[in-house]
Amino acid sequence: MFKIGPLSLAQPTALAPMAALTDPVFRRLVDEIGDAGWLVSEMISAEGLRRRNRRTLAMLQEFPARIPQFLQLFGSEPDALSDAARITADETSFSGIDINMGCPVPKVMRGGAGAGLLGDLRRMARLVRAVRNACRLPLTVKVRLGIARINVLDSARVIESEGADALAVHFRLKTDGYVKSSDWSTAEEIKTRLHIPLIGNGDIDSMEQAFHRLETVDAVMIGRGAIADPFVFSKIAGKPTKAGQWSRLAARLCELVEEYYPEHNWISRIKGFTRYMTFNGRVSRSRKKPLFLAATYPEVKNRFLELAAE
Repeated sequence: MFKIGPLSLAQPTALAPMAALTDPVFRRLVDEIGDAGWLVSEMISAEGLRRRNRRTLAMLQEFPARIPQFLQLFGSEPDALSDAARITADETSFSGIDINMGCPVPKVMRGGAGAGLLGDLRRMARLVRAVRNACRLPLTVKVRLGIARINVLDSARVIESEGADALAVHFRLKTDGYVKSSDWSTAEEIKTRLHIPLIGNGDIDSMEQAFHRLETVDAVMIGRGAIADPFVFSKIAGKPTKAGQWSRLAARLCELVEEYYPEHNWISRIKGFTRYMTFNGRVSRSRKKPLFLAATYPEVKNRFLELAAE
């Protein structure tokens, strides 16, 4: 049993937030498979939520989840984040809030949000304090090691002192993007200095890698590794694999895409997931090529189902 504040979670594993990937479709898919500790939404604009922007609200589509879900918010203004936190607590079924302080996208950073906060500890403190004062939902904050140099210990001190219930660290610098290998060398030191749980993220792509990292941190977040293999949480939980599970997953994913998205988005959504999925290691990049060249949804769907059945 793993706890974030008062919230008890069955497993120390989370689906990490990924823009355009940990959408309601994929979170529902992972929820139906089961065995993850909690799920984190894709990044949601606090300003968009407080203004009840139609596109922002569409990203919040809820479903009757079995696994607790956290809403990830980003922003640079305390009032926007506090308002968004209150809306989350009062009007949604999300079990917790995660503040994004690690996104390296230039547009986000130019607005003073995401990884841009790693160099502004005073603003970081104000934002965490604003959310903590606005609601009592379990609160996590996700950071990177720093911008161009490691200053994660300073960030950790500020985040803990302002009342966060757990710290999630993506073990890369902002300048590393997503390509350079993650650097977990500071994990043990961060953990010894914290009095709240430490959640680690970065290059966890298998059950074995997750167990290895759990020797150092309290819980792990899995992003691209979970898109590649949505059954990874079940494997970590010790559940056996089942014959035909990839075929069933592919069919269900298509159903959910068709349910949640307008028809003109169906092709891009399936191709987006296929880019990462390994189909249990059976399908090479070259085997995926015909799907990416397909121009109609029936072609894309049929090829997707064929890949899952190989």
